[in-house]
Amino acid sequence: MGSIIVDAKGELCPKPLIMAKKQLKETAINGTFVILIDNETSKENVERFLGDNRILFQTSREAGVYSISVTKTEAELSHPAAEDYCRPAAGPAARHAYCFTSDQMGTGPADLGQILIQGCINTIKEVEPLPTALLFYNSGVKLTVDGSPVLQTLQDLEKSGVKILVCGTCANYFQIKDQVGAGIISNMYAILETLSQAVHVIYP
Repeated sequence: MGSIIVDAKGELCPKPLIMAKKQLKETAINGTFVILIDNETSKENVERFLGDNRILFQTSREAGVYSISVTKTEAELSHPAAEDYCRPAAGPAARHAYCFTSDQMGTGPADLGQILIQGCINTIKEVEPLPTALLFYNSGVKLTVDGSPVLQTLQDLEKSGVKILVCGTCANYFQIKDQVGAGIISNMYAILETLSQAVHVIYP
């Protein structure tokens, strides 16, 4: 029989922690399961929760998704308040989000603004640490469509684990929803939730 899979992809803290705690309760001593997470901060929060409760785990990563293989080694949790771990981790994990509200950068000539925004996005993957998320709304959604000069960079960042959220209302307004080639079509709730959890928010 294969391992039990707890699929927390696309979920933000505290949901992955709650899912991990629930599965621990349902798992027998020495039983195993795997948690799938695609958000690094949530991954590190879950790892701290497991470590503080003396639960054995091993983490691997593939295509931007973390797989945490868990072996239940304790009958009772010594730190059961999983929600208390929902905070930005210290150091590199306490990262930032970029908001793109336009397909141009700055308020000067349009052609210059387009050159600048392309340079900005193409440089993001060279800066350490990578951001937690890139958010696109208003005319910024045009940067995510097929044929965009930065589409390949956005796809590469997505493969590296950077969450890319594209405003669905905005994509509908510009009638480009079926052309979005990077990220996921999202809503205002998810965008605000991501912003509220970012340590720093940058508006290029």
